[in-house]
Amino acid sequence: MPEPAPFKVIIIGSGLAGALLANGLLNNHVNFSIYERDSEDSNREGYQIRLGDSAMTGFKACLADENLQNIIQKFGQTASSEGAAPCLYSTKLQSILDLTSLPTYSKSFAINRVVCRNLLLEPVKSTGKIQYEKAFSSFEILRDPSGENDKVKCFFTDGTSDECDLLIGADGSGSRVNKALGFGNIVNIDSHWSFLSKGKLPLERLKGLPPQAEKGPILIFSKGISFFYALYKPTKRDQSQGANNGSDYDEDAASFYWGLNIPKALSTEYQNYKDIPDRLKFCLDMTKDWAPEFKTLLTTGQDDEDSSGIYVTALRASTKPAGNWRSHVREAVLPEKAHPRVWLIGDAIHAMQPNRGMGGNQAMHDCAEILPYLLELNDTALSGTSPTTQQISAACDKYEAAMIERAFNWVSKSGGVSMPNLDFDGILGMSLSFASKLCVPLISAFLRLPFMQSSEKQESDWSNPASSSRQPE
Repeated sequence: MPEPAPFKVIIIGSGLAGALLANGLLNNHVNFSIYERDSEDSNREGYQIRLGDSAMTGFKACLADENLQNIIQKFGQTASSEGAAPCLYSTKLQSILDLTSLPTYSKSFAINRVVCRNLLLEPVKSTGKIQYEKAFSSFEILRDPSGENDKVKCFFTDGTSDECDLLIGADGSGSRVNKALGFGNIVNIDSHWSFLSKGKLPLERLKGLPPQAEKGPILIFSKGISFFYALYKPTKRDQSQGANNGSDYDEDAASFYWGLNIPKALSTEYQNYKDIPDRLKFCLDMTKDWAPEFKTLLTTGQDDEDSSGIYVTALRASTKPAGNWRSHVREAVLPEKAHPRVWLIGDAIHAMQPNRGMGGNQAMHDCAEILPYLLELNDTALSGTSPTTQQISAACDKYEAAMIERAFNWVSKSGGVSMPNLDFDGILGMSLSFASKLCVPLISAFLRLPFMQSSEKQESDWSNPASSSRQPE
């Protein structure tokens, strides 16, 4: 009986997608290593993310039931068991359209990114398969004379290296793996500055916020500016906690988050965001004609002793690749580029604008689609034969075909590589407001008809982790 041929996967990046995929490999006994650029105690992703059905698809495929339930328990409260969607407002804080009322709009639950990532990494850390402060530099294909059993050698900026059968880039929208692969489809959106802030949410602070903030996420589009505001109110772990002050959520873990995207063209004084001496004042100046409640939303928490202030981040999106993009890269650049033993997931291939909140969701959906192919390749190795480059290439083509069609549909829906230039203060807002009052009740009434209620409904039950196509052992 021949010894099983080794099959090893290296994942670059321990963000949400990399950590989730690692769980899927761990639970199915596939040999892997994760290399992460940041230090172990880095909380650089401490902002909020909203998870919907696509994320659940990835969770069900990769997580053990206990780990899935641990994440679900950290979800923020919503008015509906099916989650919530943003409400569109004018800059006068007049409701234009509550997207939660649209049956076809994807709904989601809020969770802190660091909390979610740490829960995903817990099972992986215990195995010692993750290394921190290891920034990916490049890769080299170690050619097999037969041309069928190549290896991938990964190099890191500290001078170390490692080898694997399959390299997976999960290193975000600034992906070095994407660049090393010769792909280069990630585009910097240089037309806007993106300001982000977060803070704590004790009950007294919540009481001082506009009621619209507690109703659900706020979304504004006005003259090229976009604004998103959302609260994260996780359920108490101990029901006696906070009984004295009347709060119904975990105040210690609760937070608010906002993002404000401002066209650079609106600033006549500054050419670079680094030149802005007071970011809060700049954001307030840009929204000075908005309803006074927005000043409350922007300034709340800025004077906290441990406030992280206002952070400016790069906006990136991606262009859709052709189905045979790897062949084009090999012909146009170098033959060793776009090798089928190097795959991409998440923002490393389909970075998208945050307008629809689907970047992280689609990244986790990738994990559900990629995992079965990795398990098949590992099964081949366990049978005593290393997967050939041809077999890996065929699996890669199948994964990418499904992933590209799905994920880039959301890239397009999120605005592509151009920021949306919408204005809900004008005719567009009036039209949407009128249509919502007329059409939404009709749609809701139609869905209540008996023949609609008896029809099959797509499963979106977050409390039922069972139903993966291949359950972890």
